[in-house]
Amino acid sequence: MKKATLCLSIIILIFASCSKDSGPYIVKPPPPPPPEKPVLVSFSKEIQPIFDNHCVSCHNENHSLLNLKPCCSWYELLATGHNVPYLDSINPDESKLLKRITGAVMPIMPPTGNPLAQEDIDLIKKWIGEGARNN
Repeated sequence: MKKATLCLSIIILIFASCSKDSGPYIVKPPPPPPPEKPVLVSFSKEIQPIFDNHCVSCHNENHSLLNLKPCCSWYELLATGHNVPYLDSINPDESKLLKRITGAVMPIMPPTGNPLAQEDIDLIKKWIGEGARNN
């Protein structure tokens, strides 16, 4: 009986000294960095200056179809246009504005002076494709 008590005591002591094993220690790799937000073209900082430099000398409050001054340009590009709006954010190549500044539809804009640089045209196209936001 002493032997059985001794064995039982040893077994209880062994189990009492054990703690729950959480398994092997595994180092998890760090989580991936969050995806970078695409840099959107800023209407007020990038597009409006193009209009200011090339368009507002004609397309101002006195123009009967389209005022491209800072106060009105974004709204007028979206809300006006003869038969078709000036902007098509689903298919930027079909935008009346883009067709005019590339010469796909005449008269090419601007009608006098230097045509818009290809970089400016590409920037306007990108802005239209991003949804033509007023940002």
